Amino acid sequence: MPVDATIATGGKLRNRMRVAAGFCVVVAISCVVLLFDQVQCWNTKDDYLFGYLVPLFVAFVVVERRHKIARIFTGGNSGDDADGNGDDDDGGGDNDEFSLPKFIKPGVLAPTWLEALFGAGTIFALLIFSTGALGSAIYGIDAFTTYQNTAGFIGICLGAAWFASAENFSGEANDLRCRGRLLLLLVFPIFVWLVSGPFTFLVDRQIKSLLLKNVTSTVVHLLGAVGFDLTQEANTIVLANGERVGVEDACSGVRSLTACLFTGSFLAAIFMRSVKKKVLFVAISIVCALLLNVMRTSSLTLWAIFNGANAIELDFWGHGPDSPEFSLGTVHDIVGWGAMIVTVAIMVVLVPIINFKFRKSAEEMDVLFVDEE
Repeated sequence: MPVDATIATGGKLRNRMRVAAGFCVVVAISCVVLLFDQVQCWNTKDDYLFGYLVPLFVAFVVVERRHKIARIFTGGNSGDDADGNGDDDDGGGDNDEFSLPKFIKPGVLAPTWLEALFGAGTIFALLIFSTGALGSAIYGIDAFTTYQNTAGFIGICLGAAWFASAENFSGEANDLRCRGRLLLLLVFPIFVWLVSGPFTFLVDRQIKSLLLKNVTSTVVHLLGAVGFDLTQEANTIVLANGERVGVEDACSGVRSLTACLFTGSFLAAIFMRSVKKKVLFVAISIVCALLLNVMRTSSLTLWAIFNGANAIELDFWGHGPDSPEFSLGTVHDIVGWGAMIVTVAIMVVLVPIINFKFRKSAEEMDVLFVDEE
């Protein structure tokens, strides 16, 4: 290769890397602002301490997918599986769960209207984010600014990924499949912030009271069906002897719901090999959280029936927190953490079950026959 051509190629590579680095800097700055906002939620709300896991989840997913992401910028097979044999997919074929539908052919560039749409969306996201960040700095953190910061951050990340992937480091235009694949690879790292931020305010204002009411009603009917005489007064369970067990905010199931939603989204992003299974697993994680919370509240109610309503605030041996013989923790806390651990364990066990394939792909059958020979 002539010297001039080599210099030109090297200059183009440096320019493309500078562009990609510039987009990364913009995303990093907006991420710092978003973290400052959401950390205030995690600090002030015990039910949302699991938010501190979100940055770790995001970092793990990005690192785990770094080779797929790097391939888009270094070039290779329209961003699909490098060898085109479908090694990453869930059932054979030349596409995995991070590829666009097959009717979008390799080599097709993004149309002008789509470029304009992403450009307008990115500018709008920057405006929303700037307004939210300014509002947070002046008036403090509240639900509205958190919504603005999170929505703006998502738009900025999508726009940055889209425009940064317009060309690879060699200066060649990436096709629509390649650029769309990058967005799909980043769905979890970008959109999980909706759960750790705005979702907390949504739960507090709309869902928590509904959960409290329904958990109380479900426990009364469930234990009543097996012969226990219980009545419900608002969010309080009245025992047959007149003692009362209040289903407080901590028993609403919000903590287990947010924990399972975080964990379920993470496990789905890493281990589920199709979009349908990812959505199914997240839905199952929510159902598991709700069911286990009903069992948790039922267990505490049964303990109160046989040991007295005050017993749930003592340890299993009847010692209060002020007693020198107090150990492990109150029945209320231990049962709560136990239910959460059981829920997460069930979700982990469900991963291989949901991923199980009843029918092997043609490639897997060929490998099986070769091994047998």
